[in-house]
Amino acid sequence: MPNRVILSALAVIICLSLPAMAKTNANMTWDMQNSFNEFVASVNTDLSRSFTLSLGVSTTGRMQSDAGQTFAVQQLGLSYHNHFISVFGGAMAPLFDRAAHTQIHHIFLPETSPAVPHVGYNLNYGSVSYTKLCADISRRAGYKRLGVHHIRWQPVPYLALGFGEAVVASQPFPGDLYYYSVPILPYYLAKYFPGINTSVDNAIFYGDGRLSLPRMTLYGELLVNEFPMAPTETNPKLYALTLGLESKALIAGWDLLLEVCRVSDQAYSNGRPENVFTYGEQSLGHVLGDDLTAADIRFSGNLPKLGADARFGLFFLRLGNTDVAPWIGEAEPVTPEETYGIKMGVGKPFNKLQVSFDLELGYVLNDSHKPDQAGYHSRAVLKASWQLP
Repeated sequence: MPNRVILSALAVIICLSLPAMAKTNANMTWDMQNSFNEFVASVNTDLSRSFTLSLGVSTTGRMQSDAGQTFAVQQLGLSYHNHFISVFGGAMAPLFDRAAHTQIHHIFLPETSPAVPHVGYNLNYGSVSYTKLCADISRRAGYKRLGVHHIRWQPVPYLALGFGEAVVASQPFPGDLYYYSVPILPYYLAKYFPGINTSVDNAIFYGDGRLSLPRMTLYGELLVNEFPMAPTETNPKLYALTLGLESKALIAGWDLLLEVCRVSDQAYSNGRPENVFTYGEQSLGHVLGDDLTAADIRFSGNLPKLGADARFGLFFLRLGNTDVAPWIGEAEPVTPEETYGIKMGVGKPFNKLQVSFDLELGYVLNDSHKPDQAGYHSRAVLKASWQLP
């Protein structure tokens, strides 16, 4: 608790010390999952019309644990932007302009990804947006680079499509500077140039899209790691998939969300431990790792008498061996853990302050992957956001 008080005070001091003319957003999140806690405080401020500064810190740990809290920089970065180009750098979660706008189960680089040192740029031209970035994910141990590029195209207002690649390289290779910086140049081509050792990298393809129909909106994300994936191939099927549906017309007064997700076992892995899509032990794919199946249904609407937004729903989560590890020398299979639960939440604006609270409660079968052992899941998330001035 003292660490959380210190972080809260730090965030408030930063906000108050910023120039009065700057547009500033301050955010705080307290995530309590069973006995595990994470507290995050962040500030984004416009230093001018073209420059934005991002600051953030976090502390994590378990209640009543002798291990204490772990303190980390959540974000520390600077960006320059105009109507055509945005250039950014620092220790932040690596993000890009997505087409799908997935609500729950992001399968690659979600907003909750760990802060990693990286630089990149985003180009905008009409209906096309292109992002390219390069990150150091070695955690100061050896060599490990992440390269990502993604193009988003919205040809008509009701359709958005995206396609991209990502690569993890455990050694430098000839021409790597060009692949990490030149627009459009595909990472996968590097495998076919003479003198490049193809065993030092792990490349994936990523695609997403969103289609708005008169009564509903469909969206999805697909990530593929192993090629080819024909039925006759013997290689493991390494992929991740999320499909979603949103509708404001099926139920009067309520917005409906349906979302399903499947991540195959070791979908972010490779034959070499150095080439796995992780930052330390943290997954750069789905926040829970791989080998999972999830389904969510959620209803949300406005409560005029309270001036608040409410949401409630059901969820299912099946977790296998979620450790993101190499697939050669397969890990021992585990008994899948299954959670059946409910979700509910409320959000309310107070002038320039927005507060929300979400709660998850669930019944767990094969708890901790122990056959026939029952358990309970609980998670509470409290968020607050200020806009100054």
